[in-house]
Amino acid sequence: MESTKDYSIFREFSSNREIDQKHVNQLVRSIEKHNLLKVNPIVVDKQMRVIDGQHRLAAAQILDVEIYYIQDEINRKDISLLNSNQKNWSAMDYINFYTVEKVPAYMKFSNLVNNYPRMKVSALLELANIDGVRNIKDLKEGDLNVSNIDEAKEVCEICKDMYSILLKAFVYDSKFPLALSKALAAENFKIERLFEQAKAFPRDFVACHSKVQYMEMIKEIYNRNLSKNKITLD
Repeated sequence: MESTKDYSIFREFSSNREIDQKHVNQLVRSIEKHNLLKVNPIVVDKQMRVIDGQHRLAAAQILDVEIYYIQDEINRKDISLLNSNQKNWSAMDYINFYTVEKVPAYMKFSNLVNNYPRMKVSALLELANIDGVRNIKDLKEGDLNVSNIDEAKEVCEICKDMYSILLKAFVYDSKFPLALSKALAAENFKIERLFEQAKAFPRDFVACHSKVQYMEMIKEIYNRNLSKNKITLD
């Protein structure tokens, strides 16, 4: 283990997440009370790129105190695992990390997020996954499933059209797009019919608490005044 106050020797990984200044400020206050940097050194690779500890390094620089570091041979992907043990990463932190690392599935998903910023990331993860699930474990390990991303884009576009008709924000809720996806897969369902019903009965489209409730609402409004070709949503 080495120590230094020459902070200029350290470099950043482009794929490491951005500094959270609030977290740095918390560390500064903690170090001022009890400096434990020596027992919690940062980790750098042979090129002095910070693998783990960028927030501790920033706090040490503010306080102008020694920073302790260990050099190690380490895989770039281990950045996410190390940092998640220090401070919880959100789903978007992992997505951004692997996007910068140019992992194709994450690049496609980031493009989806950027194109539809009002959509909830949690819903997009389920929509893009061929199994319709949000697998956080695989997401963290760099194995994001986006086999259904074209269908996810279709749902996003329909949500935009529904918003233009209803002017109700719940169409971007995490549950409504998932219910809509179920409707699109239903036998006899035609999106033109749903748009017509939305224009005819806009007040009947209301915010719900669950995907099942949204499915029931869509089914009830869609089937209204139909004698045949009704849909069922399970």
